Amino acid sequence: MTLEQQQEQVRIDLAAMFRLTAHFGWDDTIWNHITARVPGRDNHFYMHRFGLGYDEVSASNLITVDQDGRVVEGPEDVNTAGFIIHSAIHLADSHKHNRFVFHAHPQSAIAATAFREIPFHVQDSSMLYGKVGYHDWEGLSVDPDERHRIAENLGDNSVLIMRNHGFLTVGESAGECFMNMYYAVRLCEVALQVAATQGVPLAQTDPELWALASKQYESFSPGKYEWPALLRRCDRLDPSYKQ
Repeated sequence: MTLEQQQEQVRIDLAAMFRLTAHFGWDDTIWNHITARVPGRDNHFYMHRFGLGYDEVSASNLITVDQDGRVVEGPEDVNTAGFIIHSAIHLADSHKHNRFVFHAHPQSAIAATAFREIPFHVQDSSMLYGKVGYHDWEGLSVDPDERHRIAENLGDNSVLIMRNHGFLTVGESAGECFMNMYYAVRLCEVALQVAATQGVPLAQTDPELWALASKQYESFSPGKYEWPALLRRCDRLDPSYKQ
């Protein structure tokens, strides 16, 4: 695959992530952001044009932003907080393998970001056991210095809970990044549902068992099997994301 073909495929995958986010109800009108590093240009990444709804994003209307937040391709409409949050990952040497970054405020799960730590309760959650970092709220993410703390707090994890704010997931592929968000949302939805039981006794589980299940899930890498099916769903819903 040529470099140009790689870039086009990343654009298509990123646009699909936006459409699927809208489909799953995780979008927030025009807010939040999903980005991807441009193949062959490590300090550039694709973003959506600020002001577009997630169901309007397509491969051709993504913009390209450089390491300083300047638009080098497309209309100059950049969400400042989006640039700060995403450049924290894209510009960090320790995260060069994470080509996709997903930040969202899912309505069904965002209340869990107020927890000091998200509890693990069900098998699905174990996929992320030991892979969740935490970042304390610093107000709106418009201070470039916050980038260092975001990258450091994410560490080697797949998910960053931005306390009192939202969720951030990363991945080497679109599918991995998207499914990390899927399971992060599931983790938090279950935590909220269990908290709502108001003191009903809970089953006690050994931390070693959670670690074992997390290891077992490595045989089913997030996105490997789900992403092709999700793309087929996108095609059935509205194939214009590829345009």
